[in-house]
Amino acid sequence: MRNDLYKELTQPAYKRSYDYYTEDLGEGMSLVHESIYGWWKPRFLLDHRKQEAFEFLDRNEHFVQFSEKDVDLKSVRNVSSDAYARAKAGNATFPTHIGRYHGNIARVSWQINPDGMYYMDEDGYGMTDDEEITLYGAIDRTGRVVKKYHK
Repeated sequence: MRNDLYKELTQPAYKRSYDYYTEDLGEGMSLVHESIYGWWKPRFLLDHRKQEAFEFLDRNEHFVQFSEKDVDLKSVRNVSSDAYARAKAGNATFPTHIGRYHGNIARVSWQINPDGMYYMDEDGYGMTDDEEITLYGAIDRTGRVVKKYHK
């Protein structure tokens, strides 16, 4: 199954199209981004060495290989209840980025609450006083968390 998904995701349509683009992450790894609700999301990891693919985020913007144990909840205990709930649930609605691989590990930044400008319209209205909250962690070549997400 991982090999079938890999074969599909390495077709030309996923390299660069309206809905997808592929980014090189080094060490024989790539990331397939998908446009979801108008935002580029990190959807699939491609391990070219093993010719396997792994789903990182689902179409509902949740981490696939995730449990509450993957977050250092003590580091987010003083955030809003909405941001805390997103951290516990693995909700990646807001920007999430995977860095380049070094030693088979990639750093991930995961925003659980955007800056208030996120809500502002093109005329400057709607801005809130929200503070941006980003968690940092690390994943292996399969997308499994190897360093808990923390503030």
